[in-house]
Amino acid sequence: MMFRWTFEETRLLRPFIPAVEVLAARGTHRKIYDLEKIAANRVPMAAAVYYDDMYVDAGLSLDTAKQVGGLQAWVTNEHEHDGINDPAVLRRLFAMVDEVGGPLAE
Repeated sequence: MMFRWTFEETRLLRPFIPAVEVLAARGTHRKIYDLEKIAANRVPMAAAVYYDDMYVDAGLSLDTAKQVGGLQAWVTNEHEHDGINDPAVLRRLFAMVDEVGGPLAE
């Protein structure tokens, strides 16, 4: 999701303004996600939710996480938005998945 002003203020994005306007003018969009299938997921997953993330609201992230079956959310303020670049974050997420039996667990 990007705001229209982003395309106006960013020189390299300006050529895309006509396409952005066409997409924005559409009254309806096709269904992107099947919420029932997402809720029925059985593959263990883990996600980091950065409590003080400057770009993503932690409350919205947690609301979304609750809708995904098999998802464990690790809420932390030890990292910022780019915490995934810290190898310790990936190790923590992989360990969370391993605790419940890995991606092919029944």
